[in-house]
Amino acid sequence: MDPAEDQNLDYQQGTVSTVDLHDAIRREDPLQPGGRGAVGAVVIVISSIIVFLGGGQLFTASNGFRDSIYIHPHYVPDPRPSLGGGDEGAAQIAWIDQWMNEGKKVYNNCIACHQASGLGIPGQFPPLVGSEWVDGGSKRMGAILIHGINGPFKVGGQTYNQLMPAWNNLNDEKIAQVATYVRRTFGSLPEGEDGVVTTEMIKSAREEFKDHSAPYTEAELLAIPQDAQLSGAKVSLETGAPL
Repeated sequence: MDPAEDQNLDYQQGTVSTVDLHDAIRREDPLQPGGRGAVGAVVIVISSIIVFLGGGQLFTASNGFRDSIYIHPHYVPDPRPSLGGGDEGAAQIAWIDQWMNEGKKVYNNCIACHQASGLGIPGQFPPLVGSEWVDGGSKRMGAILIHGINGPFKVGGQTYNQLMPAWNNLNDEKIAQVATYVRRTFGSLPEGEDGVVTTEMIKSAREEFKDHSAPYTEAELLAIPQDAQLSGAKVSLETGAPL
């Protein structure tokens, strides 16, 4: 292409007025600046209307988001099955079962040493099954839980030279629950003995053993008769009420 064809000869020769040129430019329809077009506003308005109407329709069709939408107007639910005992068919759990369940939770703190089976770890941690400190009366075990025991001591004829610290982080109720769980699960209880340790018994034991601050030694525990029981009333296994 000839370079001359690319030139505006009228403008270069002065035959076009600058004012006329600017007037021609102003007559052109300029492009809308980005983000300021009318189309964006229309889209927003239409979208808002759709969302508003759609939300209203959903709210109406769903009965105000209430669960009654899933229930037929004439629906009559079947009565809940009775599990026995209690008012209005409510299931009643015996007090001893609740007490044992709570005791088992506390015993989770003991599993690392005594194991879930209560058999301990041979040569390291003593078993609770067949232990002379668990069998028989509850007083020896209460003394150990409240103040701990320091070795050497024998369990089942094997010597353990370890320290079991006092359970100072447990309140009387938790100590009573775990003592009950251990005695009833791992102990060999005397005939007619239910193995229950109550909160009242642990409170009584704290008062009885209050002058003993250090962990018990084997000799001190042996001074407590094996069949000695903690002081406190026996309770009903069904209700937990004193007998």
